[in-house]
Amino acid sequence: MKKSAAKLAASLLAALLVSCAGKEAPDSQSIEVKTLVAVKSKQSVTLESYGSITYKKKNEARSIVEGTIVEQNALEGKSVKKGETLFRLENIQYQIQRAERQNQLNSARAKLKAAKNNLLEQERSAQSTIIALENARTNLRQKKDERALLLKNLEKNKRLFDAGGISESSLEQMQMEERASKSEIDVLEKELQMKSLGYNESDLINAGMEPSADVETRQRQLIDLNSQSAKIQIELAEVELKNAERDLESIEALIEALTVTAPCDGIIGAIYFENGERVAQNERLATIIDMKIPYAKVFLQERDMEKIQIGAPTLVEIDSAAFRQESIVDFISPLADSETGNFYIKIPVDNSENKIRFGMFAKCAIQTKSTGEYFELPESALRRRDGNTAYFFCVQNDFLYQKECPIEMERDGNIYIKSGLKEGDKIVARPTNALKEGLRVKCI
Repeated sequence: MKKSAAKLAASLLAALLVSCAGKEAPDSQSIEVKTLVAVKSKQSVTLESYGSITYKKKNEARSIVEGTIVEQNALEGKSVKKGETLFRLENIQYQIQRAERQNQLNSARAKLKAAKNNLLEQERSAQSTIIALENARTNLRQKKDERALLLKNLEKNKRLFDAGGISESSLEQMQMEERASKSEIDVLEKELQMKSLGYNESDLINAGMEPSADVETRQRQLIDLNSQSAKIQIELAEVELKNAERDLESIEALIEALTVTAPCDGIIGAIYFENGERVAQNERLATIIDMKIPYAKVFLQERDMEKIQIGAPTLVEIDSAAFRQESIVDFISPLADSETGNFYIKIPVDNSENKIRFGMFAKCAIQTKSTGEYFELPESALRRRDGNTAYFFCVQNDFLYQKECPIEMERDGNIYIKSGLKEGDKIVARPTNALKEGLRVKCI
């Protein structure tokens, strides 16, 4: 039993010595390999895809009014400027209506002029009435003064008659004169009362005016009061004039709308009517495509959608137009295309120099959410690849061992690794089929 144990121990020792002798083989037996040192660097992770140039927006040139096309300057594919005439239409009814409304306007102007003249006449008439009232009041005061003198003389003559100084006929004559004077004063007072209608302080108060203590101001108030009807006529005439002006402006606007212009700068994409055709109100005549800020429309596979976001920096290249411009992702489609299953994004580009056209092929490099630090390695360093998994040979203590790493991205012949390696790892630059895991190598 002791001999068997001793024999087993001797066998294990011999095997161990053989193994150690194998590991301590001279350098002449090692395979020389060229290695790369794994170093992380900050990388902008981009996703390359392709698409075409399409329009950001289009505008419709429409006929606001109905009419017949009598002039056409629109051609498909023609570049136009905003406000440029595309079509001219004709509508005879509008011409007739314009003549009618011009006549209405002239009539309204004549009515307003007549109303203003009437106001002047009423003001002059009021001024004349005020003067006549002053004369009537003066005349009445004079008649009253004359009667007062007559009454005084009559009283005196009565005493003379009682004393026998005058005859009865003379006294009767004077009494008749006194009665005539009173009748004349009564008539003058009635006339003054009638002429004063509308010219009294009470009339001003009833009209809501505060009678002025100043004579001239009060006269102006009375003139205004007695010319109100003319002022109302002026207001009505002014309203009629404004209505006539608006009616004419309205038909003028319709006639102006017979000229259809380009709603924006761009290219005429389609024309829907030709010269001589009748078009209805709000009919679409042409489509104008805005060329200033078109879009690069790019399609992406479903697996790439999570990598991008609105505002992501993007480089747009159009080789046929020698065009290269930085932009951002402006729109991400919420739905996949029913036929291809792909999603699309839109990237606006500035076409102020008018270099690009719709339908041009565009290549876009979109910066993804994965921007960060990566190990950048050439594809030649791959031992093998299985989908998005890369296998490398690394050297440690002069022996080969294999590492498995997920590929985050690849571009320009390089692959980018984020995990599976560490700083300073020595990676075989060009592994061959002769290399096997566990093989002793020499780094050069």
